[in-house]
Order: sequence, then structure tokens, then C-alpha cells
Amino acid sequence: MTRRRDAALAGAMFVPVAAAAVLLRPPVTAEPVFVGVVGALALEIALSVRASSVRKLWERRGVRVASVALAIVGTALGVVAFGPTSLLVVAAGLSTYLLLLGVVELRSRRFGPE
Repeated sequence: MTRRRDAALAGAMFVPVAAAAVLLRPPVTAEPVFVGVVGALALEIALSVRASSVRKLWERRGVRVASVALAIVGTALGVVAFGPTSLLVVAAGLSTYLLLLGVVELRSRRFGPE
């Protein structure tokens, strides 16, 4: 599992989500941003409990492709069901994940791999 690949996948998801948010102009409030940030952190904590199993599963190309496809479909369904504000949740979650990847990468470069 590489951070670079993970960042590329998250960035590939973030760009169209951010573009859709700009086009649809949902009202920016703290609640959806909070949900996105907390959701991303909670997911990372939950996945870290079984990190080796998750890492092994994530190495499969099909799992990565299915994850991106599911994220795209889920985001689109979220917009249909909850309105464009759901784009803020997804954008905040992806931003949090990208920031977390950056922090882990910088820590790794400074202090060496774990």
C-alpha cells in the first residue's frame, strides 16, 4: 500500500466532488464539514484496528476499483437523497484523509518508517 497511490485515488475523487460543489453551491455550514471530518477519522481508526488485514485487502486492484466506484455512486446517491450539502460531507472527508496522509508521510520522512 503506497500513500502516493492512496492520495491519487482520493484526489481523483476530490476533484469532481469539489467541482460539483462549486457548480451546485450548497450552503457552507459547520455541520456537514464536521460530519465529513469526524467520519473520515472514525473510518481510519476503525480500519487501523485490523491494519494488516485491511492493507492486504487494499492491495487487490479490484478492491480499489470497487471502492472508488462505490464512492462515486454513494456520493451521487447522497446528492439525490440529501441534496448538494452531501457534497460538503464528502469533500470534508476526503480533505481530512488527504491531510492525514500528508501528516503521516511527513512524519515518516522525518522520523523514518514505523
